[in-house]
Amino acid sequence: MLGRLIKNDFKAHASAVYNIYIAMGIAGLVMLILMLFDWTKGGEKSLGVGMAIKGVAAFALCVIAFIGVIMTFVGVFSDFERGMYGKEGHLTMTLPVKSSSLLLSKWISGSFWVILSYTAFCACFFGSALYLMRHSLSIVEGNEMYYSVYELAKEMIAQLCETAGITAPSMTVLMNLVSLYAIDGGIRACIFVLLVYFGLTLSHCRPFNKLGKIGKVLYFAGGFAVMQTFAGIVTSLIKIYLVISEDAFTFTISEREVEKAWTLGYGAFPITNLYCVAMLAVVLFLGVAYLIDRKVNVD
Repeated sequence: MLGRLIKNDFKAHASAVYNIYIAMGIAGLVMLILMLFDWTKGGEKSLGVGMAIKGVAAFALCVIAFIGVIMTFVGVFSDFERGMYGKEGHLTMTLPVKSSSLLLSKWISGSFWVILSYTAFCACFFGSALYLMRHSLSIVEGNEMYYSVYELAKEMIAQLCETAGITAPSMTVLMNLVSLYAIDGGIRACIFVLLVYFGLTLSHCRPFNKLGKIGKVLYFAGGFAVMQTFAGIVTSLIKIYLVISEDAFTFTISEREVEKAWTLGYGAFPITNLYCVAMLAVVLFLGVAYLIDRKVNVD
């Protein structure tokens, strides 16, 4: 039954956001054409105009992707509130499934679309930035592409590490670090969705429904503040790191070992805060499921 719920929620969210992605795709294609067009054929004047157009197109592409993120948030969260607590909620609550299953299916589907939109935005932002920097360097070198995006990113990382006084990690360690931060971001995005669901759910419970739309924001902000404050306190008391070398992952609580790892060209990823937030998210999920089951007033 849970699988069927997830499938239906994916379809519902897709119908709410597919127009957004179609518009983003069309606008993004136009921006990419302007960015990739060869403006060097018309001489120096057209080269300057071309760089200006590429810059505007890259900025517009990022703005479109950011608007897509906002619209995805609106579509996903509006669909959750309408499907759970609006007119459709009367039908939803009559389904022969537990409230936790309803919440889980909507959480999985909503998190997927939020992560997808955020990933698209990050790809547009960093891709545009690296492309423009690469193109600018190629112009300085005489209109020849001396720098690939890979070489440019590698050189930037080396310069940042030199400024920080640490050894640049190998590509294996770097990719592991990027993967861990991507996982961290995905988990935090899922927790963000759950916090919004918590705010929406609490605003439909007496007597918390008296604040209306302002209450939704306040309850979300309050839940976020409590979660981060608790995680921050625990993190200040004990810091656990995952040290990443070429062929191993090890845990440590020693700051000296972390500094040594960076000096040797390894990496270190802090996990205490993420662990605490994830554990609190489990408690929050159970709390929201309880509110849906016992306290929610459907419009």
